[in-house]
Amino acid sequence: TNDISLSDSITVTTNSLEVKISLFDGSLISSRLLKYPEEFGIEDEKVQLLNNTREKYIAKIGVQSKNLSQPVRYAASAKNYNIADNDSLTVELIGRSESNTEVVKTYYFASDSHLINISQKIKNLSNESASWRQYYSLERGEELGSNGMLYTYTGAAFYDNDDKFSKIAFSDIEDNNFLKTTQDSWISMIEHYFFTAWLPSIDSNELQTIYTRFSNSETTKNYLIGSVGNYKTIPSNAQETFNSRLYIGPKNQSEIKDLAPGLDLTVDYGILTFLAAPLFWILDKIFYVFGNWGWSIIALTFLIKLLFFRLSETSYKSMAKMKKLTPRMTALKERYGEDRKKFSEALMKIYKEEKVNPLGGCLPILIQIPVFIALYWVIIESVEMRHAPFAGWILDLSSADPFFILPILMGISMYIQQKLNPPPTDAMQQKIFLALPFIFTFLFATFPSGLVLYWLTNNVLSIAQQYVINKRTLA
Repeated sequence: TNDISLSDSITVTTNSLEVKISLFDGSLISSRLLKYPEEFGIEDEKVQLLNNTREKYIAKIGVQSKNLSQPVRYAASAKNYNIADNDSLTVELIGRSESNTEVVKTYYFASDSHLINISQKIKNLSNESASWRQYYSLERGEELGSNGMLYTYTGAAFYDNDDKFSKIAFSDIEDNNFLKTTQDSWISMIEHYFFTAWLPSIDSNELQTIYTRFSNSETTKNYLIGSVGNYKTIPSNAQETFNSRLYIGPKNQSEIKDLAPGLDLTVDYGILTFLAAPLFWILDKIFYVFGNWGWSIIALTFLIKLLFFRLSETSYKSMAKMKKLTPRMTALKERYGEDRKKFSEALMKIYKEEKVNPLGGCLPILIQIPVFIALYWVIIESVEMRHAPFAGWILDLSSADPFFILPILMGISMYIQQKLNPPPTDAMQQKIFLALPFIFTFLFATFPSGLVLYWLTNNVLSIAQQYVINKRTLA
């Protein structure tokens, strides 16, 4: 069943999804996200999450019995289904097995949603009772299209009551088969901006067993995360329905946060989630006012700057005092030449006399670094900023500045900032410091413009603050 030709599937189109469902087992073998172009500005190529081509990525759903066979083929009443102007669409597949069992798979689509509700009804038409259970899995090949500069996680993940959100990297799946019995759990395959997840039905509290499998063919590696329920006994001529939900779409926080506990953790800010999550929350509220992610980033930078205003002031005052001492430090350097010990002692004496703490400039900056990094992850991870325009030539905050204007401005701002600071006494350090703005400009040239915009705004505000403090201190 791996090479399902397209005539063996049906196509369902809503406002947000175009999905192909296999008539062999009812699995979802292709999905295009109609609201998300693959490349910025190219509208006819949409993001494709599921597909059954060479880079296989499919969402399987089925039922199994201990001793009875399941249908090998399903029938649908049409080849194509389209939601058109309706709010919802129901698609039904019916299959009969040799063991007097009828399986009806029903897929419920809603117009603007990336969530599909699926029910599997098993009718036992035989004259003895039978046991059946539901299973579902996500199976995909390796991650090939990642951006080396900006590492984001691609792999499996699950959530349950005990461990909360847990990632299972492809390398872990390759090394050993995972097995865990859970409650209230969901399983997913995550990549940058998008993910697929099998979620339990709303009111289900039944035990599920989560497992992983790795298979390797000559051409591709296959990674699978699956979940299977417990067997239920269906008496003769009775029926039983299993429900589940499949999400195929963006990590859009407003869309996913209420679907299942912990689903918003698929937006992966790493270890700084405790800082990044509230930062995104504030950014989202600012966006509600401005309606533009670029201006929202600038406004958030202002707020962070205000929050750290006192700390920065301490830091810049300390730097301004150090700058004042530069001529004396240079004179000392000339006097003691290579005698490091005497130079250090004389320097400490000056610091003591002038009540200057050489580390006073560093500490307040160090405290701000985690906030910087957290915001970096917010900008990198938020699908809300993917293909979001700012102003002028910046049409997509999630990709690099096409004309490198922002990185160059950022480099210039860094150079100005250095000029306001005391230069290092060591000649080698001075050379390194001079090179830094160029290195950073080069580095930031590949970064998302939203991130560079944040850094540039922060530098400009720092320059303004330090300029005023220098004027007062050095006057």
